[in-house]
Amino acid sequence: MGNHGTVKRWPVGLIGMLAGWSRPAASMNEDAIYVVNELTGALSDYDCKNDSWKKVIELPELKLAEQIAAGRGRVCVVYVNGETVVVVDVTARPAWFWVVEPP
Repeated sequence: MGNHGTVKRWPVGLIGMLAGWSRPAASMNEDAIYVVNELTGALSDYDCKNDSWKKVIELPELKLAEQIAAGRGRVCVVYVNGETVVVVDVTARPAWFWVVEPP
């Protein structure tokens, strides 16, 4: 018999992930999930071992986050109607960032 008509549910251990995942998010190489809280300006990544989010960096620029993308150890956050991008190096400890204005 197949799973026809059954309801699939998230495993109980992922409650913390869902609780913190209400903002713009991106994954990197299927290894990490990053989320931006545009109210506080915090970029956080999901810790699957502890089912919780840990803050990577908090910046005033991220309070205006509109879109987020991740790859090659960087998280890019678009804001100001796409006129500005904050690039965060999430491999650095502590994480560091720079601001880019597209041409």
